[in-house]
Amino acid sequence: MNRATLWMGTIVLLAFAAEASSQVTARSYSDGGVATAHASGVGRTNLHAEAAASRGAQAHARISGTGLRGGYATGTSIAVSDRGRAVSDAHSDARGRGARSHVESVAGSVRGVAISRSNAFARGNGQAVSLSTATAHRGRAVSQADADARGRRGGSALAESESVADAYRGSAVSRSRVEARASHGGRATSHGQAMGLGWGRRANADVRVESRARFGGRSHASGSHLDW
Repeated sequence: MNRATLWMGTIVLLAFAAEASSQVTARSYSDGGVATAHASGVGRTNLHAEAAASRGAQAHARISGTGLRGGYATGTSIAVSDRGRAVSDAHSDARGRGARSHVESVAGSVRGVAISRSNAFARGNGQAVSLSTATAHRGRAVSQADADARGRRGGSALAESESVADAYRGSAVSRSRVEARASHGGRATSHGQAMGLGWGRRANADVRVESRARFGGRSHASGSHLDW
């Protein structure tokens, strides 16, 4: 089994697992054209979008979720292409005490370009978790993950972000941005990680982590990165 087949098989298994628990599912396929899938929801929502393209076509998958009144907005976006361009975007925004904003974005391409972007926002003593992965076999992989959490008076805010760009015999760029804020005795915690894997060729990873606490609050920030 070669590396490209293993990558695609892993992405397919991830798609099956994510779809099993989703409330809204959008799926699109194209052979030589353009495949676009978009899933959205408001309230307590779990989304899944999947786009696949072959013969140099383009695939674009996108999810957009909003959690209200302490609800949750979660989901997974997956885009794959063969000798084309695969773009995956995942966005979630949750508000209210105990809100959860968790998203994952995955893009994969063979001899093409894979771009993955994930953004998670939580307002009101919640959690924001953002995961982004881009893989390319003999191509270009670009991944960016952003997480932003803000706690209300005396509440906590947790923000976690992980970005991985893996390009075998290609180029990889990975970015991770994390920010958490708390006040009045609350706690702000940020964790960020960025990995750029070029397997001896071109790779670049960059991570920025920020944690703020005001009026007697506590803050903690940690970050790590890997270029290879």
